[in-house]
Amino acid sequence: MSHPLIFLLALQGKALGRRLTRGLRTVKGAFLIIFGVAMIVLWLLPSVMSGNGQPPANPETIRTVAPVALLGICLMNVIASGGERAITFSPAEVDFLFPAPFTRRQLLAFKIGKSLAGITFSSLLMSAAFLRHAGGWGQAVLAAFLTLIFMQLFSMAVALLAQSAGERAYTWGRKIVLGVVALAIAIPILPSLLRGGQGGIVEVAATLRQSAIGSVVLAPLEAFGRLFTATKWFPEVAMYAGIALAINAALLWIVLRLDADYLEASAAKSTALHERIQRLKQGGLMGAGKVTARGSLPLLPYWRGAGPIIWRQMTSVLRSSRGMLLMLAIGAIAAGPLLMSASQENPTSKTIGLLAWITIMAVGWLRFDFRGDLQRMDHLKSLPTARWAVAAGQIATPTLILSLVHILILAGVMIATKQAPVGLVMAVALSLPFNALLVGIENVLFLYYPVRVAVGAGDFQGFGRQMLTLMAKLILMLIAGGLAALAGLLAHTLTDSWLAAGVAAGVVLSIIAATVVLWAGAAFGRFDVAGDLPE
Repeated sequence: MSHPLIFLLALQGKALGRRLTRGLRTVKGAFLIIFGVAMIVLWLLPSVMSGNGQPPANPETIRTVAPVALLGICLMNVIASGGERAITFSPAEVDFLFPAPFTRRQLLAFKIGKSLAGITFSSLLMSAAFLRHAGGWGQAVLAAFLTLIFMQLFSMAVALLAQSAGERAYTWGRKIVLGVVALAIAIPILPSLLRGGQGGIVEVAATLRQSAIGSVVLAPLEAFGRLFTATKWFPEVAMYAGIALAINAALLWIVLRLDADYLEASAAKSTALHERIQRLKQGGLMGAGKVTARGSLPLLPYWRGAGPIIWRQMTSVLRSSRGMLLMLAIGAIAAGPLLMSASQENPTSKTIGLLAWITIMAVGWLRFDFRGDLQRMDHLKSLPTARWAVAAGQIATPTLILSLVHILILAGVMIATKQAPVGLVMAVALSLPFNALLVGIENVLFLYYPVRVAVGAGDFQGFGRQMLTLMAKLILMLIAGGLAALAGLLAHTLTDSWLAAGVAAGVVLSIIAATVVLWAGAAFGRFDVAGDLPE
């Protein structure tokens, strides 16, 4: 890398430090930063203490699962890439570095060097979070660092291959390769998923590793898992770190040797990405990709004005977020068999825990409501429609998508276990009112305290704000859930019928959800476009 590019990296590092600490100038900003850092410490502290005070977990489990997980991440990266892979730069870098006298390889080296700070920070967090499963903190940091470098280089190699092969050839070739790889992976593990076992995901990963194709595909990835669990620096850590370095060096050589003419595609993709980030900062859709005119839905009934709003949001989902919907569908369909392949014991608690985790993640992505229409508030306020109808129309789309994901997961668990526990059947019935309540609370809090999505790593102030909002949501959800559970318990006590309990809980949950929708309508009515829009 040339000296000017190294100097530019140093200046960008100083700018990052100023950006991370500028919130300390105000009392509110300092409180949010301190609160965000404290929450991260509280999250990592139990893992660090258990890692130092308890014996490590079975290293064979990590060595079995880690290569398969890394392979899955790489495949998902290729699946999500579509036909528009490109190495992205910031608009300023496109304007000033592309015309400058730098070679394409120097710009690739600059891009890799720029990502090292974020990779180092992520490695420290990951090593602390998974310390109990590692042979030591040093091994965990080194393994996480080399693994993230591998993922970065793999992504760049795929992008350059796409540029070298041409978009159409790459798209068709990618589909063929992915189909062959998926078939090769599915054939050995499908019997294990269908019959159930005693090892769950570990058994599935072990079955894949023992297959002829799996052993060949996973062989280069074994070193990362073994480095993470190594206990002796010599020769274990040194040997596996050397193998991982060699793999990364080979990928780096491939990236530099390809030397595809990626600048034009990168400039176009970088501009599109910058525009997407700006839409996101202005209240746009999380995960929204390229918007196309393809895809439409039949018009819905008027429904006091809610129908057209639901139709617009659903059409927006269809046209801008097909990749996100595909990933949610794949995850929902695969979650049940993978979760329950271990055994058929206690499926309800496992499934409810999985649903809670997926819901927390997905509700932040599905911003097809007031959160995604921040810049359209003036248009929504001008509609000749009742406020509650606008709120109902905005809340409906993410509610329906979340409910469909929940139903797919619950159906998958029931099929995998060949059981239909009362708890899971009740979860299916309560999915719609529960998600309406959750999305409604999200929108109520957003309308009272609208904030733009923080885009950028290390934004502790934004993280602190998100954690405070999450605590408020949890408190409201606990109150509503407690009332519904109390009604269900009372109905079961009086009738000794789980059906009556489910009906009572569903009725109470639906009443609370409808109340929250009306509350969101009232919050929308008091929203002042001139004064409440955040900077």
